[in-house]
Amino acid sequence: FAAPSSTTTFIKPSLLLNKTTPKNSSSKRKHLFRTKIMAKGSSSYLAPDTYHSMSPSDEELIFLHCMLRSSNLDKTMSFFQALGLKETRRKDSEKGKFTLVFMATSPGAPEIEITYNWGDEEEVFAPPSRSMGHLAFATADIYTLCKELQEKGITILRPPRDGRMAFVKSPDGISVELLQKGEALAPAEPWQSMENTGSW
Repeated sequence: FAAPSSTTTFIKPSLLLNKTTPKNSSSKRKHLFRTKIMAKGSSSYLAPDTYHSMSPSDEELIFLHCMLRSSNLDKTMSFFQALGLKETRRKDSEKGKFTLVFMATSPGAPEIEITYNWGDEEEVFAPPSRSMGHLAFATADIYTLCKELQEKGITILRPPRDGRMAFVKSPDGISVELLQKGEALAPAEPWQSMENTGSW
């Protein structure tokens, strides 16, 4: 058994409504477009419309998103944009007076759903419960990412002293774990001697 190469794209065929390529040209174009969109990254396995085009005959439970509440939508989105996430879609509800913004590392990857309730003042949340642990993302170079986050004003709470793991927090107190892809990087300064800050 050969391990997948770093360029391998993982696509879950069972998520497509039609598991075989359609015969007519119109349906075939839609099928190829959907497959192309889903192949944007190794974390991508959802169709562009998430669960709507999944086959109900596939009895597997599929993870879709994690919902986070935001007291300041711009600040929260800026934090996750600094990590490399992009807005995939949003919904504004005049009736409910809220905005939902979905963000992901690439089209078709599992999303975070940011819920922002409209109001004249920022909501004040209680500290996140210990039952809400953290979100986790794997990065190609943990040192480079942490340096970029620092330059954007984000505190590295748990520096990557081991070349493997770091922690930061969103403006609303959600812990985010950063993990090095593959083998840990060799210990390097300034990270190796950097102390922890606060909690995560």
